[in-house]
Amino acid sequence: MSKEQESLKRSKKRSEKRKKSKMDKILNSLIAIVSILIILNVFAIFTDNKKQPKQSTETAIQNESNEGKEDTNEEQPFENHNMVSAEEVDENGKQELADASDESSSELITKSSNDPLVEEVIIDPEWKVNPTKQTGEHVSAYEEGHIDYEEKLVTIRNAVQLKENNIIYWSVRNNGGPNSAVAVVSTNDKNDYYRVYIEWVEQKGWKPVKVEKLNQAIGVR
Repeated sequence: MSKEQESLKRSKKRSEKRKKSKMDKILNSLIAIVSILIILNVFAIFTDNKKQPKQSTETAIQNESNEGKEDTNEEQPFENHNMVSAEEVDENGKQELADASDESSSELITKSSNDPLVEEVIIDPEWKVNPTKQTGEHVSAYEEGHIDYEEKLVTIRNAVQLKENNIIYWSVRNNGGPNSAVAVVSTNDKNDYYRVYIEWVEQKGWKPVKVEKLNQAIGVR
């Protein structure tokens, strides 16, 4: 082997050693970088695990606090609904008395009478004015066909709750003035007799004010 060949061979070996040395350095560097990344990841995970219980504890405390507030809010309306002031009780009592008074005032009122012809006196708070069709100054009339007289008859029928085909008018006359009249009527079978008092309400019409149920045995004509 010549010297030149030996020299080339040595040069080739040195070159290979240098390349290998560089590769080793590169590999070592990569291993070091990977190791550092792994350490950082492990540290980050460990740190998160340490922080998580604290956050969970804080969340639990907040939830308990919110639940306490919700419970308070839920109980408050219950307390308010069940608290009734003395004024409300008093007002309710007055209202009940007023309602009772209204109910009693709307009931039919019956009374006894000292008149031997009268079996009982009847007053109904529910009696209404019979609306008039008259205009101008009121003129009380007792002639058949006159509007005022016909309105008197309707008012009398309404007072005793008899239909036109089941009533006999024994008398309809003045009762002391143009705004007051009295009539004696009976059913067609003459089993029930009544004396009916009506009054004129200005610009409104005639209204029943009293009904007397009569004792038919005595006679009323």
